[in-house]
Amino acid sequence: MEPLIHDNGIKRLMRRWDRLLANSQRVVIQYESEFAHLAIDIIVALGYGQSLNTHSQVARWVHDYNTLSMVNLILPLACTHWPFTLLTTNLLQSKSEFIASLATATAARREHLKSANERPTDILQALLDSQDPQSKAKLTETQLIAENIAIIVASTDIVAQTLTWTLAYLMLYPEAYAKATREVRRECPHSNTIHYAEAKVKLPYIEACIYESMRIRAATGVFLPRVVPKGGATFQGHFLPEGTELGVNVAGANHHRETWGNPRRFMPERFINNGNLMQSVFTFSLGARMCPGKNLALVELLPTMANLLRNYEFTLPPSALFTPDILDEHGNPAVMPRSHRFTSVGPTYPDRDCNIIVSKAA
Repeated sequence: MEPLIHDNGIKRLMRRWDRLLANSQRVVIQYESEFAHLAIDIIVALGYGQSLNTHSQVARWVHDYNTLSMVNLILPLACTHWPFTLLTTNLLQSKSEFIASLATATAARREHLKSANERPTDILQALLDSQDPQSKAKLTETQLIAENIAIIVASTDIVAQTLTWTLAYLMLYPEAYAKATREVRRECPHSNTIHYAEAKVKLPYIEACIYESMRIRAATGVFLPRVVPKGGATFQGHFLPEGTELGVNVAGANHHRETWGNPRRFMPERFINNGNLMQSVFTFSLGARMCPGKNLALVELLPTMANLLRNYEFTLPPSALFTPDILDEHGNPAVMPRSHRFTSVGPTYPDRDCNIIVSKAA
């Protein structure tokens, strides 16, 4: 999987940036959009053999699906009953296009299997082949669509927004940015693409930057609900009756003062020589119900950030509203505002706040 991830992710992104830099010493990049395209290109290649239209269409579907899901939580009638659906006509049409594209890809795969000598090894095929361990039942068409949408939306948003917040924080904390670039250029000086295994061993500070970004501004937007099992449960001295629905506040867990000390400050150093602390970052949840995509996300996140920091220089444009010198009420660099989406937390105004000057590293 990793060569496919690199070919469709970081390598494609760097080729695009290098074409822009061929005619100019530096260019302005809207990095939130760039990271979204990178994440979409990877999941489409891993899951569907490049059969899901263009990344701009998929990006629009993901955005509209998240928006529609939020509307459904707040005002369900706007998604189900006329005339309230007049408010969500475009969003509902986008969702229909998303579903239709997935249905077309599934039908094409089934047709391909009739004459194929080998079965593809991708996410779509894994879902088609999956079955309940007890009943041996296959996924229904509705379940197939639902699982595909969940995989695409979650894998796109979490990777894109984590990369976005990591780069944003590195720009607000110049000492962390300098330390990260020194590390990767010292430990991985060669021109070949940095792979996950190499980065995991040689680049602990860059990994710490990613974990600190996931902690301080978790890209996960869902509440992680659970239902207390039969017989009830006692949690920290409080008895919860069976059937009680509860959830984990991800941001609250990631900012708990007893665990994190100064939780609002971006401090990657807290993870150095304290690897067990990474297990306390709640962004992907923990335990048996941990997000199954965590390992895939890390294989995308660490090499992407490592290769970008080694090969390019990043500086904030003169028009930037958030710089290291602009402090919040706690004395830390002020961070661009965020918006809560259905599955993730991203910048409120990416076109305004996520611009950066990129040049080739010496």
